[in-house]
Amino acid sequence: MTVGTQTPGRRGRLLRWIWPLGLLLIAWLIAPLRAGATYPGMPCIAQADTVFSLASYTLLFIPTAAILLLLSRRLIPAAIRRGLRAWTAGLIALGVAVAVVFVAFAGISADRRPQRTGDRAIACPTFGAGLQALHCWQSGSTIEVNVSGQRPLDVAGIEKMASALAAAKQDAALYEAFVLDTTDPSVAAYSNARLFVLQRPGLTDFADLCLAERQAKLREVQTHRIGFYRYSAQQSPPVNAFFLRDTSSSGEVGYEVIDFLHGSTTLPYVRPADLQPAESAYLDRVTNATTTLNQDLDRETQRPSPPGSLAAMRQDFTRLTADLVNAPPRLILYRDTRVKRFLENYDLILSAEESAAQGNSSQAIHSSAYEDHRRHFYQEARVARLIGYLYLQEPGQAFTDDQLSTVNWAVF
Repeated sequence: MTVGTQTPGRRGRLLRWIWPLGLLLIAWLIAPLRAGATYPGMPCIAQADTVFSLASYTLLFIPTAAILLLLSRRLIPAAIRRGLRAWTAGLIALGVAVAVVFVAFAGISADRRPQRTGDRAIACPTFGAGLQALHCWQSGSTIEVNVSGQRPLDVAGIEKMASALAAAKQDAALYEAFVLDTTDPSVAAYSNARLFVLQRPGLTDFADLCLAERQAKLREVQTHRIGFYRYSAQQSPPVNAFFLRDTSSSGEVGYEVIDFLHGSTTLPYVRPADLQPAESAYLDRVTNATTTLNQDLDRETQRPSPPGSLAAMRQDFTRLTADLVNAPPRLILYRDTRVKRFLENYDLILSAEESAAQGNSSQAIHSSAYEDHRRHFYQEARVARLIGYLYLQEPGQAFTDDQLSTVNWAVF
């Protein structure tokens, strides 16, 4: 009789101490389901996500269990004994809240880091121009949309598509839409932000884990992704830009870009059909020259700057300035405006750095040159070809740096 009475008592006491393990079991069951929904069709990455989630749940379960046991074994019984009903109800509610928070948020995997803003599904807008919204998210102040539609065959078709997208823009600091030529959920179910991550695997904490799978998914997405539209009211003037993936006959991969908001003028940032080899080579020289000069400036403005960096900066500037003198006929205006302004502004910065190296305080004289460089020219190497295309397709028209800054904003 005695033994039979003690056994249920011991089991009861054991259950009162280990009952939070049921919460951990629920979390473990949720982890693979959540990972599978986050990475549809990518079992390797979903498995890695599951492992991180399980580890996170297990680690954070220790303080969670301690809190729940403190509430259930000490605080709540004490409140009941004293007849404190309000305290009892409040402590029970606190225990339930702790359990809910643990199940919902404790499985923080590598791709759901706290510093990243999570995506949440929202209702999709209705588009015209034959466009169908497939999936829509909001991430912070950014509205992200995956849309199905056919690739336009000319500038007028692109303008019509972009106008339809612009007409349905929502109240957000930035509005982005990928235009796909497929409704396949394995492609369309990924948010735009995740597509960017797939393009740069190093952005995730998974490092090279499942790299082959991510690259395969990227190739699948790129096969179908035909365009990317961005709207931002933060730029002055606001930017409506449309990008189309473009592969030249030589295999060079790039993006065609159109910007529509320069008053009544349509300025197409697209590869000219009559682009000549000499023109392409000159744009390559501008790209390489601005890359080298900006890298020199980065080294020189380090504190302390590497030995010999200032001398190399002057040497490269002299050599590359001479190399950019000879431009093809249709790019002479480009050379005499945009390229010239870049070099003149860079020369002011270089003179200021040389003056500062001699112990003078004249660096402040050219502070505006540093500001202009950051505003207009820091990304010059990455937009030089697009700007060159613009000059080729709008012959005789010189563009201000403020106008051309919309290329920087749209691309980056």
